[in-house]
Amino acid sequence: MKLASTFALTAIAAAVSVLSALPAEALNIFRGTGPQFWQSLPPTGVIDFETPAPGNYNFFGEDYGGASATGAWLEILPADASADNYLRLGNRAGSNVVFTSNRSTWDSFGFEFVGRSDSNANMNIIFNLVGGGTSLTTLSFLLGIAGSGNYFSFVTNPGDPTIESVSFFRTAGSIDIDNVAFRVVPTPALLPGIIGMGIAALKKRRDGELAEAEAEAEA
Repeated sequence: MKLASTFALTAIAAAVSVLSALPAEALNIFRGTGPQFWQSLPPTGVIDFETPAPGNYNFFGEDYGGASATGAWLEILPADASADNYLRLGNRAGSNVVFTSNRSTWDSFGFEFVGRSDSNANMNIIFNLVGGGTSLTTLSFLLGIAGSGNYFSFVTNPGDPTIESVSFFRTAGSIDIDNVAFRVVPTPALLPGIIGMGIAALKKRRDGELAEAEAEAEA
């Protein structure tokens, strides 16, 4: 199953928090039909697994621009109803995939749960957080998280540690995921430029107001 629109956002039925080893670190989980990131901002990028070609990969390594994916004992499979592909964590020990930020860090991360081979096939997901440790959660799609839809979004709180990488390990059976999305945190190097543009805009507005006042005074 694929999302009709990767960026389509819908109302979220439920949200829970997953706490890491440190109380100050928390990830908010939202469940719906598309990425639900902070203040409804769109993802920076989405990995849809259209490359490489479908097949079995004892070792998987792919650069997707803003993120890279590496892992072992994975499969890329075409969806039954379309030509779109999805990623399978295989039914064998050591099957895993790690998504790593190539540009600063992320404040939001999400993925579509496509399916699993049986009711015992759940996942451990480990978030490596910059600024303080890791956060580990197990998603059980049988008893699991309340809500509707098969898209799970993980959002950090403002001022809390941000996400550097996310690792998936299946606990049994096989797990299928797709449309992995992320939102990059602006780097400090970009902030002066953003501030500079703001100052320039204010100066232009001020100069315009002064010119208008002078014109009125001369009239």
